[in-house]
Amino acid sequence: MSGLAIADVLGHPQHNGIYRLAPGATLPAGLIHLAGRRLTGKPAMLEAVAEAFACPDYFGANWDALEDSLGDLSWLAGPIGLVIEAADLPAAAAPDSWPVLLDILGDVSRSWRGAGRPFAVFLRGGHDAYPLIAG
Repeated sequence: MSGLAIADVLGHPQHNGIYRLAPGATLPAGLIHLAGRRLTGKPAMLEAVAEAFACPDYFGANWDALEDSLGDLSWLAGPIGLVIEAADLPAAAAPDSWPVLLDILGDVSRSWRGAGRPFAVFLRGGHDAYPLIAG
């Protein structure tokens, strides 16, 4: 366990990154939720993430456009927390695209760290490679 709580991460940009949620973790209000069952391949991932973050209409449906949009987010205020439910499902459904999406989310979180804005991704289910975080 990382020793951090979700509130610690969302309150301090130096903790930006990708985390896995401990079983039974309580989530604060205001987080963006994304169903892992929607993430079945690159087109579905691009669409689902763009919808979740309310990306502008001019969003181009490719990885570079997703990274650019997530690196802007001028239309959203405050700290950003994304919860991906059933995060074990995309690993099986889209083994080529899922690591790309996680890399982009990790890169964006590091970029926002440098800008001083909290941005974190919380995975519910699977992914032992990421630090475990309490609710």
